[in-house]
Amino acid sequence: MGPNPYRIFFPLGIAFGLTGVSIWPLYYFGATVGYSGRAHALAQTNGFLYAFIAGFLLTAVPRFTGTAPPSRLAQYLLAAMLLVSVAASEFQAFGVGTAAFVVAHFTLVVIVVRRFARRRQNPPSTFVLIGLALFAGALGALLNGAVAWEIASPSLDLLGKRLLTEGMVMLLVLGVGGFLGPRLLGFAELPKHAVPGGPADRPALRIGPIERLWFAVGSIILGALVAEYGFGLTWMAVLRAAIVTGVILGTLRIWRLPPVRTTLSWCIWTAHWLIVVSVWLVAFAPRYRVDFLHVLFIGGFSLLILAVGTRVTLSHGGHDLGRERRSWPLRIGLTLGLIAMLARVGAPFAPRSYFDHLMFAGLLWMAGILCWGIYIVGRIAVTREAGS
Repeated sequence: MGPNPYRIFFPLGIAFGLTGVSIWPLYYFGATVGYSGRAHALAQTNGFLYAFIAGFLLTAVPRFTGTAPPSRLAQYLLAAMLLVSVAASEFQAFGVGTAAFVVAHFTLVVIVVRRFARRRQNPPSTFVLIGLALFAGALGALLNGAVAWEIASPSLDLLGKRLLTEGMVMLLVLGVGGFLGPRLLGFAELPKHAVPGGPADRPALRIGPIERLWFAVGSIILGALVAEYGFGLTWMAVLRAAIVTGVILGTLRIWRLPPVRTTLSWCIWTAHWLIVVSVWLVAFAPRYRVDFLHVLFIGGFSLLILAVGTRVTLSHGGHDLGRERRSWPLRIGLTLGLIAMLARVGAPFAPRSYFDHLMFAGLLWMAGILCWGIYIVGRIAVTREAGS
């Protein structure tokens, strides 16, 4: 049995995020002679986002299934593959980077599937979307690798990238958020997990109407994504926006203010509103798709990472959850993240200062992540020193 996975992957994700976004300030101030938008995208998706995804899933799935955490060797192998993927992407060795990510993703899939097979209790019904998310991630990783190695047509490159972001990450947000979100906002009680132990009767696989509904929802989202980016059916973005909005409104009830009024709950509430706004902006303003997707990436995904990363670190590390109420590192990360999002989204509407916008957005986002990250790494270090 290895250490709690978040202790490895959260600090790694912070480092990846700072590395991936630094491309814009470095270019603006002349430290580099050029930039690669592809390198930036891969570093943020395969590094920053994925490290936090791995840290969360490898910490949460064993607890939701009543199984043991993955071994230290498995965690280090996965972390090493992500490090190779990000480093290779930064040096624009995209073949190596995408191949390493394929290995990393399938390592994660194997770990999760084995825990599910040995489960002592069934996970929540919304976790059906996690299975579909991992499938979308596998398909996207393979497509990106095939394009990088010139096995597949470059026309599939965009589909591969979107399967990882609007597919895998979005489904993870809906699947995990659909269950934990209402509980962190105060609309429901937090669950009790099974305690890992010896052999026990594995519960029967539950495939009822609710599970079928979640499977249908996730399948439609993935199908619409493939139809849009693979076959040019742009109107599918409207269908996807409607489903994503329906899921978030139906599970998190964000039209209501959160009953629990903490910095963490406000961060989660704000992030989900921005996800809803972003999917409609992308659907109705395809000309600015890349720019408006940053409402999703910076305002939605990044803010959720700050909130969930805080809760996981404090709760699993044995810290006082009262620190969530007025967490200044989280408040700073939230505030700077929102300003960075506005700066990035405003870039195409100010062509004369386009790179100024990217530079300021990058510096603000990095400052917020760094401030929050120092706090989180400090809490992880204190826990480790305590031997828990």
